[in-house]
Amino acid sequence: MAERLNGKVAIVTGAGRDGNIGVAICEAYLREGARVVGTDFRDDEREAIIARLAQVAPADAFHFLAHDVTSETDWARVAEQTQATFGGIDILVNNAGIAIHAGIEHCSLDDLRKVTAVNHDALFIGMKACLPALKQSVARFPGGGAIINNLSMASYMPSAINIGYHTSKAAGRMLTLCAAIEFGPMKIRVNSVHPGLTMTPLIREGLADYVKLGAYETVEAAEVSIAGMGPLGISSQPEDTAHAFVYLASEEARFVTGASIYHDGAIGQRY
Repeated sequence: MAERLNGKVAIVTGAGRDGNIGVAICEAYLREGARVVGTDFRDDEREAIIARLAQVAPADAFHFLAHDVTSETDWARVAEQTQATFGGIDILVNNAGIAIHAGIEHCSLDDLRKVTAVNHDALFIGMKACLPALKQSVARFPGGGAIINNLSMASYMPSAINIGYHTSKAAGRMLTLCAAIEFGPMKIRVNSVHPGLTMTPLIREGLADYVKLGAYETVEAAEVSIAGMGPLGISSQPEDTAHAFVYLASEEARFVTGASIYHDGAIGQRY
């Protein structure tokens, strides 16, 4: 069977920590024939991630760049280096995200702005920086360019103890829809994926914070409780979520834009 992303070039942010969704997306894209630039503000796991991904694709198919997604200068550098290395940009995955667990009473304005800068503003900066290259994708692939924003089920589920994360993800959802309308005539599709309880290191740390706040007795109890909100009653793994990103980046989805893929096991569907 032909590789679904053969020859395409992707940028995936938030790919600097093994076991997270970003690395799983990079691996899935490489397996489907894409060439990938993974980025993250942290690079202490760079060599381990490069070594792992070299097992699924030629070593020169993946590059890692240290990257502050809130910096316009850094985004310009990443876009330029990706084009210099691989000859273009066909897929942009805005996956990087952070959370500071607090409600309005205990969340400072600085903390709110910090979370919003990464979870919302960086989507705007990244799309703007990569737009000139993405416009050229249609010359190589009939379906044109693809932007996929990782927005979490938090974008449509309210929370009393995670105000910055949920509001920034909700704003990212509207930004995605606006971009889909604006970029459609340029043959660039813009969609979002909304993972539910996906057991990444960040999620485990978040559940530990919920335990400290008194919402749950243990991390394990938190996982069981949240997973139990959905009809499947299970949590997800990063590689499960990566499949949705493959589909939206592929030519199979050339008529899909402005879509929100709820990858949450229906946990959030009551909202």
